[in-house]
Amino acid sequence: MKVERPNARELTPEEKQDLEKLKEMVKRAMADGKLSQEEIDTIRTAVYADRKVTIEELHAIDDTIREVIGDAELEYEWD
Repeated sequence: MKVERPNARELTPEEKQDLEKLKEMVKRAMADGKLSQEEIDTIRTAVYADRKVTIEELHAIDDTIREVIGDAELEYEWD
């Protein structure tokens, strides 16, 4: 399904840098193929730092997880 975003704007260099930092954070968290509650909370805090969640952030997280684990199932560690 194709999703169009007619009001989408070009990301600023700062926003692009923040997305790269988010991707690196997700890669580090995914190094063992699992996400702990602490890692999830750290990622969530980073995403909500500016009090908004963008589609670019959600795509960055999803794409990075898929890049790291491929089609394998993601494991969560619930404390």
